[in-house]
Amino acid sequence: MSEPIIVGVDGSRAALAAVLWALDDAARRARDLRIVHVVAPSVHGGQPYERALDDAVREEGERMLAEAAALAAESRKDVRVSTELLYGNTTEILRAQAVDAAAVVVGSRGVDGFAGLLLGSVGLGLAGHVAGPVVVVHGAPAIVQGEIVAGVDPGDAVHPALDYAFEEARARGARVRVVHAWDVPAGRSGTETIAQATQERVRTVLTPWTKRQPGVAVTVSVVRGKPVAALCEASARADLVVVGSRGRGVIRSAVLGSVSHGVLHYAACPVAVVRPRVRTD
Repeated sequence: MSEPIIVGVDGSRAALAAVLWALDDAARRARDLRIVHVVAPSVHGGQPYERALDDAVREEGERMLAEAAALAAESRKDVRVSTELLYGNTTEILRAQAVDAAAVVVGSRGVDGFAGLLLGSVGLGLAGHVAGPVVVVHGAPAIVQGEIVAGVDPGDAVHPALDYAFEEARARGARVRVVHAWDVPAGRSGTETIAQATQERVRTVLTPWTKRQPGVAVTVSVVRGKPVAALCEASARADLVVVGSRGRGVIRSAVLGSVSHGVLHYAACPVAVVRPRVRTD
């Protein structure tokens, strides 16, 4: 059985937007969709228990799942959808769910367990820590742009963002725009030479992907400036921005520091943060 796409819901509008994004992605990639809601267990005598069928919190969680499932059913008939009510810590549950998932999708802002996703404990606990893609949906663009933006640092040893960006582009029939931002102190000479050399390094990094996916059109944008500004500017003409994790330079910053926060706050489209999966074979 192929890995499902998992979407977390909490009753917010952002979560329902995430459901629709995940539903379309599941259809494109011929995968099932699993809609998950996490609630805190009932605690008695210091021990956690599942809530009773008539417990108000459980009933509200079931209502949220039913609402999301109904939205999915109304929107598409070609995706198999299931729902699951789970108990525990939201971050820990989603991390566990991600092990067997093609991607985990959440809304950019929510309530209850998903509140503060961008800068709070859930977002920080997922982005850069979950193996595979974590997609944060700000709301799908009104017009399909046909472009996936991937942030790349040619100095990184691995490039999970490129893997996911090319997969998404192939599934959508879209092109990939690879963005790398670099900067040097003002007044330094030889910047044109640096730009040309950096562009060549980026194209060299891309070679394996362009060979494997010759049908995917690729544009390279090497710009002088800050990564947040470069990626967010590109996001205005994109359907998805993809950044990797566990790298150096731009990519490391994009997950663990100000770049990830900036892109997640200001990108004009959904953002995927991708950590490489550890192979066991």
